[in-house]
Amino acid sequence: MDNPRKILLVENDEFTCYMMKEIISTLGVEVEVAKDGQQGVDLLAERPAEFGLVLMDLHMPVVSGIEATRQIRSASANPSRDVPIVAITADVTYHDDAVIKRLGMDGYASKPVTPGQLLKLIDTFCVAA
Repeated sequence: MDNPRKILLVENDEFTCYMMKEIISTLGVEVEVAKDGQQGVDLLAERPAEFGLVLMDLHMPVVSGIEATRQIRSASANPSRDVPIVAITADVTYHDDAVIKRLGMDGYASKPVTPGQLLKLIDTFCVAA
């Protein structure tokens, strides 16, 4: 993992944000948080080259993670439309690769996410700058 770009964590739960930021920072990777799907979409549109991975909660206020992913993937003029997006969810409905792919996401992790899961996600999806 050589100089991975920043991770965008799109998550509205403060405790989950705190825990995931703490774990990811120990791996030497910078994290920025968006508190809802709309903020995540906006950050990717404003700074498309900055993020190498998006960790997206599926159930959030304002714009859900599912809708945010749809908007990101459909923004043909946005260079960040191809950034890896990983669903972060406790909802077992989405613990299936085929369902996740249909939503336009690249993978998923079950909440609560463990340090080992985060390391694997970063190693698998985080694009080096």
